[in-house]
Amino acid sequence: MLEKKALAIIIALSLLAVGSTSYVALATSPAPASDELLVENVKFDNAVLVGAHKGDLALVAYGLIAYGRAHTTILAYAFAFVGIAEAQNETVVAYARAGNTTWANSDFHVIEQDGRPIGLAMGFRNSGPLYVEFSEGYGESGYYDMNITVVLMAFYHPGLEETVLARVRRGDNSTSLIAYDVHGGVILAAAFKVEGWPSELEGTHLVVGFAIYLKAFSWVGKGHVRANVVAVSPFCGSTRPRLERESGLIRGTFAFVNRAIVKNGDSEPEVVRAFCLYQVSGWLLKLGIIVPKADVVAYPARRG
Repeated sequence: MLEKKALAIIIALSLLAVGSTSYVALATSPAPASDELLVENVKFDNAVLVGAHKGDLALVAYGLIAYGRAHTTILAYAFAFVGIAEAQNETVVAYARAGNTTWANSDFHVIEQDGRPIGLAMGFRNSGPLYVEFSEGYGESGYYDMNITVVLMAFYHPGLEETVLARVRRGDNSTSLIAYDVHGGVILAAAFKVEGWPSELEGTHLVVGFAIYLKAFSWVGKGHVRANVVAVSPFCGSTRPRLERESGLIRGTFAFVNRAIVKNGDSEPEVVRAFCLYQVSGWLLKLGIIVPKADVVAYPARRG
């Protein structure tokens, strides 16, 4: 388990990467989606971080290939923006699924810190109107023009550690349960900007949703024996929905920052609190970043 000081350093690095990458994505024009497979990788000591994207969804596959003297492990994360909901007093009054429009995407950007590569990022922007479904009495459902920019990123940190639990089949058809640690891990982070959400309700919040699905592969015995991974700690589990108020790593993987920026009309931008509602079910982690609704909402904010 990482000490609090080490964890704070990791989150600070995450925030720096989020801020710089958001600027790059917002300042460039993503290309229309195509069937072309985009792949990028960054090599570290005893690990390789790989990013892959194909299609017209706001989804990236990030994979960590970690190797030691007794194992080779692949942790593959499907990281997706899934949509936006508007909530009033814990009641969903409107929602829009990300799959109801197409997305233009940038190429992969290599994230650097002090001149060294530390991760990868890809930016997305909606290329058409988005269908918003309103609950009865709260608005008119239909397609609305709005601007949504999302950045999905992953970077490697050698101070992280995951424990892999796996079954290995022996020559006599028996199986044994093994556990080993993977030194170094992936931090996933997101940045977004939402302009023009169509609702005129006051005092509501936007919940910007993401999903992370983990698939793990393992070879042990100097890479000669395939093992069946049954769990990865601390990611895997089963929980009820939980509300996170403080910045930190959620399930050891997602970097949450509890600050966002909102702007209404001609007023000055304001830094506000953000919250994260999350739930893990087996290999799937569902996350919702909760921010006050405004004409323009940007996450995260780099100042308090």
